[in-house]
Amino acid sequence: MNYKTFCLSLFAAIAISFGVTGCGPYPTEQAVEIKNNETAFLIPLEGDAKSKQAQFMSVEYLESAKVATKRIVIPLRKRSTGRAWFAYEWIPLMRVITVDRSPVTCQWLEKDGIKVESLDSVGFTAGVNCTGMIKEEDAAKFLYYYPGNSLADVMNKNVKGLIQNVLAREFGSRNLSVCQAEKKNIVLGLAKELTSHFAQYGITISSVGIADGMSYDNAEVQKTIDAVFVNETRVKQAEQEREAQKIINEKEFSIAQNERQKAEEFAKAAEAQTKMVELKIREMEAQARLESARRWDGKAPGGVVPANSPFLFQFAAPGAK
Repeated sequence: MNYKTFCLSLFAAIAISFGVTGCGPYPTEQAVEIKNNETAFLIPLEGDAKSKQAQFMSVEYLESAKVATKRIVIPLRKRSTGRAWFAYEWIPLMRVITVDRSPVTCQWLEKDGIKVESLDSVGFTAGVNCTGMIKEEDAAKFLYYYPGNSLADVMNKNVKGLIQNVLAREFGSRNLSVCQAEKKNIVLGLAKELTSHFAQYGITISSVGIADGMSYDNAEVQKTIDAVFVNETRVKQAEQEREAQKIINEKEFSIAQNERQKAEEFAKAAEAQTKMVELKIREMEAQARLESARRWDGKAPGGVVPANSPFLFQFAAPGAK
């Protein structure tokens, strides 16, 4: 066997060896689990991307790509990676994008609170808490306007930013005393504006409110407010005590008045009872005289002892023997 023949035989053996033992990767199934609080969208990664690009950049397209299944199996395609027949890989043809719809509550307090200033240039920080959520029917809208962002990210950036603008505008148009008096109305207006604004971006604001009150930049302002509050509290307490004493006095007067009325009524009742007894006695006396008159036969009683007789009731007069 010459050298050329040997080389050809060796090459053939190597080729056969690779042909027998060499193989590409196995197409392992790729599955994505969708949780109950998530909405999934199945987006194709290949195809006529140019004609579909405008479609993809719309809420309608994302809505049509929404899937209701809880487990999605991703289709695969073989892609060559070299000249050998076993040089290839499996790539996904679709991509699953999920939107977490779970409610998110954010509290911005103290150093993270909303810093504003009143019309009379008193700076303070308002603590705010806010809760947002994404409804099932708004998931596509949220994904379109905030791709790649979670609801928590949007709450801490966009929602907090609008809260900052609204409170700065409302508190900045009022003096401090008015800010304190109208804080409730300001928060109600804030909730209405937040709800209306973010509804068009697929976010439902379920609640918003002031938390931990208003913290003033200047500690002396807080001391002054506290002193005023203490004085007002004392005045209100004195008024309440006066009103309470007034109620007690009125109650005692009412009790005394009732007792007097009861005594007067009792006296009247006793007097009436006495008169009733006197009338009864007179009635009985009159009845007795009437009965005596009916029984009299017109003769004087024979056994009547004279009024001056010393033998009245058969007893001797005093000193008689």
